[in-house]
Amino acid sequence: MAEGLQPDEFAATAARAVTACAGLDVREQAHNLAGDGLLGVIADEQVGGLALPLGFAVPVIAAAHSGLLTFPLLETVLVARSLQSSLTRLAAAIVSGKTLTTIAWQGEALAAREGGLLVLNGMVARAPCAASVDYILARMSGGAAALVPTDADGVVVEEAAGLDLTVPEHTVRLEKVEVSIGSILPAGTWDLLNSDANVLRAAAILGSAEACLALAQEHASTRRQFGHALSYNQAIRHALARQKLGLESIRHAITRSLSEGGGPVQRDAAFLAAVTYGSSIGEGALQIHGGMGFTWDVPVHRHLRRIRTLQAQGDASGLINAFGRRYVSEVAPFAEAGA
Repeated sequence: MAEGLQPDEFAATAARAVTACAGLDVREQAHNLAGDGLLGVIADEQVGGLALPLGFAVPVIAAAHSGLLTFPLLETVLVARSLQSSLTRLAAAIVSGKTLTTIAWQGEALAAREGGLLVLNGMVARAPCAASVDYILARMSGGAAALVPTDADGVVVEEAAGLDLTVPEHTVRLEKVEVSIGSILPAGTWDLLNSDANVLRAAAILGSAEACLALAQEHASTRRQFGHALSYNQAIRHALARQKLGLESIRHAITRSLSEGGGPVQRDAAFLAAVTYGSSIGEGALQIHGGMGFTWDVPVHRHLRRIRTLQAQGDASGLINAFGRRYVSEVAPFAEAGA
């Protein structure tokens, strides 16, 4: 920003890059996205990145999900930055698109030390495109993280699952997988990674919600029934207005989370706001389209599937419970004093 750059300037580049990726496999997409500098937007210059703040990744991720990109861009951007200090060469390979990586957002790997190696066991899940990448970043106890090669002995990537199989999620079993000590990222890594991921998840939901609302507005203004456009119906106009208000609420929550006073709480709140309003916008767009919204030619249902997937990856229900417990613990002393 000191050089006059603004995050929104990256939106057009990202949208063009996403369009160019249509019909390509994962590795071809990585090559294209790397050529546009999108894989290293927040990684340091020493690994080929742009060394920009997290806010510059927001329009990139939003454009990716608005265009239904079938590449784990959110995970790639975060892993490249996470490895830039400890595994510089690997981070550079990720930024250049030569090496593919993803993150298993659920589960935990258990580690036992044997000589100069760590042996990992356990099961991790919700790893986008795990069958097509070279490395998976998995959570360990204490908030550490392990970078696991997918071709290592004992790594079993199960059949794809999830709501949107264009970006399949995989469960990965780790059975006595040996990794070097240098592949372990220190305690605290996962909390920071997940906090930043919540901002980018909110951005991803924002992109899908924007696409859903645009499709709903177009359909309501062009589809005619009983001699009038659907938008002639006041109830539909009010519904679209509420969806627009929800969209701006997501945008405001993201902006607040990235402001000077923003922290982990604000980032989690941005994610929860995006989940709440994004789901409502997607469901509202489906209702306006009727059965057409479930067809492949009208991708409203695909956007809603992605919103639900991001909701699960970020464990929105668990986060809401955590917020509730925090609120109760902070209010309880005042309630007892009043009693």
